[in-house]
Amino acid sequence: MSKCLSSSIIHSLEYLTHNAVVINSQGVIQFTNRKWKAFSHEYGLSPHKQWIGAYYSELLQDVIIDSDQWAKLYDSVKIILRREQQIYTSEFIIQTAYKGTRIFRLEIYPLLSDYYLEAAFIISLYDLGVFIEGTKMSGITSSCSTCQPTQELIPICASCKSIRNSKDEWINIEHFLKHQLSLQFTHDICPECVRQLYPQYARAFKN
Repeated sequence: MSKCLSSSIIHSLEYLTHNAVVINSQGVIQFTNRKWKAFSHEYGLSPHKQWIGAYYSELLQDVIIDSDQWAKLYDSVKIILRREQQIYTSEFIIQTAYKGTRIFRLEIYPLLSDYYLEAAFIISLYDLGVFIEGTKMSGITSSCSTCQPTQELIPICASCKSIRNSKDEWINIEHFLKHQLSLQFTHDICPECVRQLYPQYARAFKN
């Protein structure tokens, strides 16, 4: 268990539906969840059993086949760690030990929590299938539009602001962001709502 993360954050990370590695702003690994450990064992991505304290680059440097892809990943992650961009996603060809050459989508996004103030980021890998010669790879993206990359427009209700997902289900924005970007939320109240719901406290805010 990482000493840098609270038990509540670790609990949330363990119950994510996908694999996750947490790194700090220096790129040092702070935590890996159970799904990551199972994922890396299944694909033979790393011979190491203990990643805490290692650099994120050690995770993939030896398995990403294309040196140009690795260079782009390294440069892009540096930008994310400096917080000049919020989200990074791209596809890579990875040589796995047990399942051959495959295409993976890698995502990096901030770990948001009021209980952990140090800058931290989550890295996740998704298997997109076997690599076939001539397969066109998607480019690097670094904007929030990547939360649902298969759609150019995300349908949102003009009244209640619910979002229609790929299964034609209407869900609230908080649920959508949690599942698409693994964002974590804490409740607060904005000044406008305070004025409407608690007018006796409205004077505490400037007009």
